[in-house]
Amino acid sequence: MKGDYQKKIKQCEKLGALQFQKVVFKVEDIKFKVLKKLWPNFLVFYDKQCDKKKRKLLKKAKTEEDQKRIIDETRKLKMAMRKEWHREQNRNYHMDMNKPTEMIYYLNWNKNIHKRGIIINAITIPLLTAATIAGIPFAIPFLIEELASAFINFQCINIQNYNIYRFQEREDTFKKMEARRMANNMQKHGEAAKVISKAMEKTEDIPTMKQIIEGIETKEQLEQLRSLVQTTLAANQAANKNRGGK
Repeated sequence: MKGDYQKKIKQCEKLGALQFQKVVFKVEDIKFKVLKKLWPNFLVFYDKQCDKKKRKLLKKAKTEEDQKRIIDETRKLKMAMRKEWHREQNRNYHMDMNKPTEMIYYLNWNKNIHKRGIIINAITIPLLTAATIAGIPFAIPFLIEELASAFINFQCINIQNYNIYRFQEREDTFKKMEARRMANNMQKHGEAAKVISKAMEKTEDIPTMKQIIEGIETKEQLEQLRSLVQTTLAANQAANKNRGGK
C-alpha cells in the first residue's frame, strides 16, 4: 500500500506538483501582504458575509439541531479564517500539527473547487476556440484567459492530490499524533477549554476575550487561559517566522 502511494506521489511530482507549489506559496505571501495593507478590515467584511449566509440558512432550518449545526459551522469558518489571517497561511496548504487529520477535509474541499473550475474550462474552451476559428476577434483574449485558468486548475488539483497521497501514506501516524497532542492539550488547557466552551454557549458568534474572562471561576482556569493565549500567539509567530523556509 505504501508503495502505491509513493507511485502516485511521484506521478504528481512529474506533473509539476513541487514546482507549482512553490509558485502557490509565493502567491500566498503576496496575497496576505497586499490584503493586510489594502484591506485591514477584511475580517470584519468576512464575518458579515458569514453572518449573511448564516441568516439565510437559519430561515430554512427545520430543526434545532440544524440551527445549532449552522451556527457551529459559521463559527468554525470565522475561526479558520482568523487562523489564516494571523498565520498568513492558507488552510488547505498548511497542516495544524495539533489537528493534522482536519487537513484532509481542506485538501478535498479545495480540490473540488478546482474540479468545478476545470469542468467550466472544458465547456468554455471549445466554444471560444470555435469562435476564434470563425474570426471573432474578441474571443482570442477570452480563450487565452480560459487556457491559463485551465492550467492553474489542473495544477492545483495535482498539488491537492500530491498532498492527499502524502497524508494517506502517513494517516495512522497523524491520527496517533493528534490523539497524543489532544490529550496533552487537555491536560494543559482543559480548564481553559471549559471556560471557552461555556462562553460559546452564550453567543452565536465567537466570544470576545471579555466574555471568556467573565466566565472564569478559579485561579487554575485563569492561569490555563493565559497559557493558552501565549501558546497560540507563539504558534502564530512561529508560522510567520518559518514562511521563508517553505
